[in-house]
Amino acid sequence: MPHLFNHWNHVSRRLRSAPKIALFLDFDGTLARLRPRPEQVWLDGSVRQALAALARSPRFRVWVISGRRQADVRNRIRIPGIRYLGLHGWEGRGGALAQDTVRDLSCLLSRLEVALADVAGLWIENKEYAFAVHYGGVAEPDAMRARAILDSVTEPCSKHFRIECGKNVWEILPRELGDKGAAVKQQLSLLRGRSIAVYLGDDQVDEPAFAALRGGITVRVGPVCGTEARYRLSGVAEVATFLRRLGMEFA
Repeated sequence: MPHLFNHWNHVSRRLRSAPKIALFLDFDGTLARLRPRPEQVWLDGSVRQALAALARSPRFRVWVISGRRQADVRNRIRIPGIRYLGLHGWEGRGGALAQDTVRDLSCLLSRLEVALADVAGLWIENKEYAFAVHYGGVAEPDAMRARAILDSVTEPCSKHFRIECGKNVWEILPRELGDKGAAVKQQLSLLRGRSIAVYLGDDQVDEPAFAALRGGITVRVGPVCGTEARYRLSGVAEVATFLRRLGMEFA
């Protein structure tokens, strides 16, 4: 999988030829380093400065698309001009969940809280329209047992809910929410004029967006792995370098 900076001449030619650049960015693990708890994750000053310069540029349209709630990710960035999309892109583009879905989600959450209560180190984050089971502090045998319980409890309602596997987290989402691929396609459809899409993400939940933007510049952040992305960057530090390059050469 080629490193983005090793192909910069080709990438920069493509960016230079586009009147507008639609820049989509994941948050955790892409713009900000992962931490043991979500509330510990904040944007570094160097990344904030580079992002702010891009958000001010008339040539760029910048989105941050996250599994977090929209208000949460906005609060952790606080840069005017950026469009924030929460819950993998659903929150921030309109729509409402069916009442039956809300009721079933609440019931599912209650059942899992009971079923997983004895798993040491595991905790469940309630996002109102979805929830996440965090197992970063769980011993491997207990994590395997927890996943078996999760699959057993959610299987009867798998037509209406899906499990997304992240880094030390399983997210349970209503299928109505869609994924990041649907979100980026919807946002691009609203953008007037010719543009090129750029997407950076570090996790499995970013793969639908990579697949949806095969004609764009897609970048997987982190270790090399099977991915739909075209290029790779090693981590948050290289993402910051990339954002600065964008600002210097194209803003």
